[in-house]
Amino acid sequence: MWCKKILVAYDGSAPSHRALEVMREIAAQNPAVEVVLVHVMRLFSSGSAAAGMDTVMVDDAMAIREELEAIAADMVNPTEVRVLKGTSPADLIVNCAKEEGCDLIIMGSRGQGGVKGFLGSVSYAVTKESPMTVLIAKEGDCR
Repeated sequence: MWCKKILVAYDGSAPSHRALEVMREIAAQNPAVEVVLVHVMRLFSSGSAAAGMDTVMVDDAMAIREELEAIAADMVNPTEVRVLKGTSPADLIVNCAKEEGCDLIIMGSRGQGGVKGFLGSVSYAVTKESPMTVLIAKEGDCR
């Protein structure tokens, strides 16, 4: 098979749900294909006035991690879940894919904060920076 290890970037948005569906279709072709499910918890520099925001971000990230762990538990393929923390989601995704030895990144066309009709800034940056194949999943069924 052309693909041995897939990284899926997931943020809970509809396009990232579609990325999971696409990953399942590809991974179903070979149970030996490994999967890394990744959520990025973007860190912002915040003062004491934004301390409550930090708690909300951590709570949201943990809820998504639990969702991804449930998905991983249902997978036939070897699957791991990672929550990445930092200020540049695209760099975190590409670096994680490199470290994990992934040969495919799948992500949604736009996630949280995207502008309708345009490739999201994170997915655009990943396609520019990634040395491996990047598959952008769009909402809806393409069949």
